[in-house]
Amino acid sequence: MASFNKVMLRKQNSSFIAISDDIAHALDNLWALPFVDKSIEQLSAENVLQYLTSMEADFAMLKWSDALSKGGVIEIVVPNTDYYLTLWQQASWSNTDLTDAESLARQAFAGLWGTQQDGNPRNENYQPYYQDIYKSGYNAARLQLLLERAGFCDIQINEVNSELLARANKTMERGERQITTHYDQIRPDHLNRYEFACKTLGQLTPAHQIVDLACGIGYGSLLLAKETTASVTGVDIDSAAITHAQQYFSNKQTHFICEDARFLSLEEQSKDAIVSFETIEHIDFDAELLTMFYKLLKPSGQLICSTPNQDVMPFDKQKFKFHIKHYTNTELTQLLTQAGFKNIQLFAQRDPVMGKVVVGQDGSFTIAVATK
Repeated sequence: MASFNKVMLRKQNSSFIAISDDIAHALDNLWALPFVDKSIEQLSAENVLQYLTSMEADFAMLKWSDALSKGGVIEIVVPNTDYYLTLWQQASWSNTDLTDAESLARQAFAGLWGTQQDGNPRNENYQPYYQDIYKSGYNAARLQLLLERAGFCDIQINEVNSELLARANKTMERGERQITTHYDQIRPDHLNRYEFACKTLGQLTPAHQIVDLACGIGYGSLLLAKETTASVTGVDIDSAAITHAQQYFSNKQTHFICEDARFLSLEEQSKDAIVSFETIEHIDFDAELLTMFYKLLKPSGQLICSTPNQDVMPFDKQKFKFHIKHYTNTELTQLLTQAGFKNIQLFAQRDPVMGKVVVGQDGSFTIAVATK
């Protein structure tokens, strides 16, 4: 498959094209790009989003994120709906305005619904293909939301007269990692695990220390700090995730470090609790990691961890491309016991998306609470 450093997406008549290396590639749609090897360093979408439905645009953003290489840039130009709404409200609606292409009425209509080229059935050039008809509109807030939902970061949006000019970076790979700046965009099952941990640990003090290992962008670390009042250290191997956490999910009780879990610089027997959700299925040193957790904890310290339940959600490499294996409840309990943990309790998340944590062992995800 060929590699392309820069790709420009444009509309041409009734279809779309992708221009790379001065070669135009016809597209059936804007989300089925022929560039899927994550080699694109810069992707520009110039006045195309407005021709998509709301759902198509949301889906296209996700696919564009997948097509970009890590560190890649997306640039978007789209009509500013707020600008044209102002024109619409200021316009005078008369026969003269309707026939004058330069009138505020005509400009507002074109900015909101497109020029609708060759759309007059009275004319010989009439084409019933509905060219240049807009299906959706954008202001800065909506464009920001779509970019965030697709996992883009460092978003900058400028209003330049009638257009919005947006630029954003792909700093992390979209997948199991949540990438957002808002809690309402975090998957409920992920949030429910952290809320369960907060309730399990209860009210602590700033002198208590919690480690959130594989913290990702840090939303869970901040939640732990706020709900328990403890000091929380978030650890992740991805430097971009740590930077994101420091920028969007931190307070005076949180501290974030970028380290490999195998080589943690944390002091042994110094932590009151360790939280590590959906971690061990990603690594090939599970027993070693749990032993390290045991050493980091103070006597009577608690570990709260989770992993997919092999009995309910069997491992499939095609479906779980970021995982190495899944664990039965017996396997998970044995690993914890071998590491030295006692008083092991298992809880379940039966719904793999909404996932309330309940007592039981029959969930798609298993949450374990264990004591040193």
